[in-house]
This record gives sequence, C-alpha cells and structure tokens, in this order.
Amino acid sequence: MLINNTPVVDADGNSNIHGVTVVYQVGETPQAPLEGFEASGAETVLGVEVKHDNPVTRTVVSENVDRLRFTFGVQMLQETTDKGDRNPSSVNLLIQFQRSGIWNTEFDITINGKITTQYLASVVADNLPPRPFSVRMVRVTPDSTTDRLQNKTLWSSYTEIIDIRQGYPGTAVAGLLVDAEQFGSQQVTRNYHLRGRIFQVPSNYDPDTRTYTGLWDGAFKPAYTNNPAWCTMDKLTHPRYGLGRRIGGADVDKWALYAIAQYCDQPVPDGFGGTEPRMTLNAYITTQRKAYDVLADFCSVMRCMPVWNGRKMTFIQDRPSDKAWTYTNGNVVGGRFKYSFSALKDRHNAVEVRYTDPLNG
Repeated sequence: MLINNTPVVDADGNSNIHGVTVVYQVGETPQAPLEGFEASGAETVLGVEVKHDNPVTRTVVSENVDRLRFTFGVQMLQETTDKGDRNPSSVNLLIQFQRSGIWNTEFDITINGKITTQYLASVVADNLPPRPFSVRMVRVTPDSTTDRLQNKTLWSSYTEIIDIRQGYPGTAVAGLLVDAEQFGSQQVTRNYHLRGRIFQVPSNYDPDTRTYTGLWDGAFKPAYTNNPAWCTMDKLTHPRYGLGRRIGGADVDKWALYAIAQYCDQPVPDGFGGTEPRMTLNAYITTQRKAYDVLADFCSVMRCMPVWNGRKMTFIQDRPSDKAWTYTNGNVVGGRFKYSFSALKDRHNAVEVRYTDPLNG
C-alpha cells in the first residue's frame, strides 16, 4: 500500500508512515463488513469558487442519506503589506440548509492564519431536513479586489453518508484510517500493489516455482497465478463474471490448457542474465466487453486460438511440436512436387522490433 506514492512499510518491514490502520476483505462470498467503518459515503466533487455575491447551491434528493460531509477551504490566505510583509488573514463562510423555504445557518466557519497552498477542512451535518432540500455555501467576507489580499474560497465537495455496514460480497475491499495532520494541506491519495485473483490451478502445480509434479489427475486447487492458461480457464468457467452460466468445466478442454500452461511456464532468458516465464498475464479488466473479444485477447498472450470442436472449447497453440507426418515423392500423384512463387516485391511485411539493452539498466 502506498499513501501519496510512499510505501506505508518499506522492504525491511519498517514503517515509513506512522498512525495508519488498514482493514480489508479479500472478496469472499459472503464476507463480514469492515471493522471501524460504520457508514458508506458517495462523494460529489464540485471544486467551485465561492464568491461573496454568488453563493453555491446544491440539492439533496436521496431519502437514504443520514449525514452530509462538506469539504471546503481556501486556495491561499495571506495579506501583503506595503513593506512586503506577508501577514495572516481570515475569511468567513456559512453553510445553510433550506427548511420550509427559509435559509437557516447550520455552520458558521472562520478560517484564520497564513496559508500559502490550498487548505481544505470538513464538517459533518447530522440534522438534515426532509428530502428533497437545498444546501448552499455563502461567503460572508467580501471578495478581494487586490493582489495583496489572497483569500479565494472554494467548495471542494460534499459526501452523502448512509449509516449502513456493507460487506461487498465477492469484491475485495480495503479501508484506511490515517492521521491527515501529518500530510498538512496535501490531499491524501492511496494506491495498492496487488497480485490479483485466486484461480483454480492443477493439483500438482506449484505456482511459486512454476513446476508440475508427476501426473495430473485432473483435479484443481485454489492458488494465485498469472499463467495465462489458468486465467483463461477462470474466465470461461466462473459463473459471476465469466461464462460459467453458459459453459461448464466439462465444456473446456483442460488437458489442452494443461499442455499450453506448461509451455507458458518454461523459463527463457530475460536479457539480463537471468530467466523469466515464457508467457504471463497481468491485466485489469475494468470495462464490460464481449466475451469472445476478452477470450481472444487472453489467447493472444499465449499464441493460441480458441476452437469449438463440436463438443467442447479447445485450444491450438503455436509452439514447437513433434512432426505428425513425413511427405515424400511417393505421397504425390505423379511423384513430383509442384512449386509456385511470388515476386519478392509483392511480399509485403510490417515488422516492429524493440530492443532492450541489458547494459543500459
């Protein structure tokens, strides 16, 4: 996990960022809600400037919303004197709800200090009017008319909060609690380095060493792998996000995939003096697409084609194999082969070559 592009824990297990609490679920069905997260929120990003003569108004319509979180702040906050000194300043904002046609002030906010970068703060409103209702942010302080006074205010976003604990079955979900004070005025962002889904792989397969022990009895076990053959098997047979409701495990030629998987796992030179698997698949499917297009993309990774042979889905891979038959002159009518050629200028090819210099990092 990375917060603002900094790993929370380094490779030696030491904390780079302190005061971080992480809870997660891996995507089982069913799974318990995250501990410490008692509500779900949907944020609406605004990013609009609030001016003295132009309050910003929005409407809340959902009956399920229990609370509202308002995020607001200033772009800068300072006043420059004639001598060039930069002094603290202040600005006043109001958050108002419309109740029975009358605007009522819920929060009277004053931001003080000398701020040289964007600064954001938040407040949460619990006592909401009946829906639908309007909410607005009003700037009480007059707008600055000179470059000496920097005090632009903005309404960054508002979040509709529902007090419900959700487990998100079948979905990996993570919750993060962090002390925002140590980041100052920075927006806190998070990123994750993920391995991905747990697939069904052959029972005699070690995904860490990419080796197959003995003969395979056709049984599977759950494990992480980026072998494209078993990624393809999962997409064909999973009932939720794959073709499992149309194609069962018996309708996929697992023995053909077994041979393809072994070829994909063979170590080949990586160009830097070591080895790497011949073919791997590390992908995020973030949009809904036609099943055949996804299948074709997966198969292209391992140089094969999906083929329906009338009984099941099988696969033909372009890989070295033993010769199937030897043709001689005795197999040809008349005992002679006939050859035809095209002119060299009529043979069109497009070749793209990429070279990684192992001596150049």
